[in-house]
Amino acid sequence: MKLTRLLLCLVLIPALSHAAPLSREHKILFFGKDDRVLTKPNKMPWQAVGQLETRSQNICTGTLVAPDVVLTAGHCFLDDKGRMDKAISFTVGLWGNEYEEQSRITDVYVDKAFLKGLIRRKDGVYIPPAIAPRDFAFVRLAKALGVQQGVIPVFAGNSAQLKQLLDERKWTITQGGYPVDDQRHLRVHNHCQATALRADGRLTHRCDTLEGNSGSPIFAIDGQGRATIVAVQSSAPPASRRKLEDNMSVSAPVFSQALRDFIARKTPQSAK
Repeated sequence: MKLTRLLLCLVLIPALSHAAPLSREHKILFFGKDDRVLTKPNKMPWQAVGQLETRSQNICTGTLVAPDVVLTAGHCFLDDKGRMDKAISFTVGLWGNEYEEQSRITDVYVDKAFLKGLIRRKDGVYIPPAIAPRDFAFVRLAKALGVQQGVIPVFAGNSAQLKQLLDERKWTITQGGYPVDDQRHLRVHNHCQATALRADGRLTHRCDTLEGNSGSPIFAIDGQGRATIVAVQSSAPPASRRKLEDNMSVSAPVFSQALRDFIARKTPQSAK
């Protein structure tokens, strides 16, 4: 997988101040049609989902999983040459030109094996399949936004238990984030389809996503409307391969222990 703005659907993109029209390539990336709906981030679980921005004004989506910790994707903090792109802020309740709260970022954890395994070439940065399941990251905030906004639990079981949960939910999931065509509003695909839980821990799915959705949560929602994060959005195939490949996320059993360790640890341990 090549880390470029053209070939990686969920790669970093410059922040936009308004909605952009869907390109033909974007439309191809949807599964038949655009099933996303505009959703105000004023109730759970969406009030805990926000937008991350880096020094070079690249953006991704992330979710509060502890009062001062955000879960997102590892590649969100890479520049075009595979170097760490300093994280600047996390914003929740973003709706147009207004938002609920914002915090600067004090620490970022990206898996060291992921960083070490990147292939850096003159034409871009490549993420080989061997390290793709390590595409997750944790962010510590200067302000504990989760006290006010709430936090979302992360599935704590193993892969077999996750498969059982997905079986119980008929492999129905929900995904939402801040995509390239409207980075000032939350767009959600409710009741989309997970398709496979791979042996390496990646969960494939058919939720409609675009650039900017990197790091967004994949929720399993129970009958009472309570959400649990079962995966974090990682990548999508180029439009030319949409009919052959589904979108890719990293399932919670891959990173849940590392996340618990990061939450418990208060001193910076960034992989930079």
